[in-house]
Amino acid sequence: MRISLLMLGIILAGVAVRKLPLGLPFFVTKWSGSWLWGMMMWCAVSLLFSPRHPVRNALLALVLASMSEELKCLHTPALDYFRSNALGSFLLGHHFALTNIGVYALAILATAYGAGCWERRTPCNATPPPAF
Repeated sequence: MRISLLMLGIILAGVAVRKLPLGLPFFVTKWSGSWLWGMMMWCAVSLLFSPRHPVRNALLALVLASMSEELKCLHTPALDYFRSNALGSFLLGHHFALTNIGVYALAILATAYGAGCWERRTPCNATPPPAF
């Protein structure tokens, strides 16, 4: 449940940073979008697989995030048509950047580390307090 809520927050933050007129500098909108994409990849993998395997989930999230970046190098009529509209441009992007993969990796590692710290603070096997 926590990961689902985190993922929803990340999606909302990503849309807000990229699409709302917040007056943020380009540097912030560019790199926060990449950072949030990496975080979202970790959340998606952790929702699909057990979050108890943080290293495996982080590696798989990095592979998927890298593949999404490499998809920008692939040009087919269908992909180019999808990229030509606002939603396709927002989801797929246009230009490959190796630095984005580095930002994804940092975001994935930070998210996995933060989730691990959160889990250690609130153990899953703790007995809930009695209901009154």
